[in-house]
Amino acid sequence: MIDRLELLAVKSTSLRDPEYFYRKVCRYYSEKFHTPLIEVYSLPWAFVFTNYIEHIIETNNTQKEIEQIAIDICYPEKAEKEEESLQKWIEKVEKEEEEKRQQKLQEKEKEEVKEEESINMSLEDFSDLEKEMEEEVKD
Repeated sequence: MIDRLELLAVKSTSLRDPEYFYRKVCRYYSEKFHTPLIEVYSLPWAFVFTNYIEHIIETNNTQKEIEQIAIDICYPEKAEKEEESLQKWIEKVEKEEEEKRQQKLQEKEKEEVKEEESINMSLEDFSDLEKEMEEEVKD
């Protein structure tokens, strides 16, 4: 009989069936809230499960995270508005960054044009000198 009970325990633990989950929550409640397991089984399931969930949430999240979870669950439209607002802000920042990048590119192009004009002017000066030298050589 013990072998059979062990086999059932291994099976339910590995498969995580609903009965196993119920017993797991009851064991957790018994341990955390110092209540004999036999008494936990007689408590209303909603009461036991609610306390289990609350304790899990409290121990695994900061108060700020809990508040955000509550907002997300209770007021999904607020969470959607916050998401939209964040998305608009991201788009605005990306647009500003793109405009800055374009402005820098335009400034760089202007500098290159000025530099090219300066080089062309210098070449023109040399071409004048060349003409003068040619004329002097002819003379």
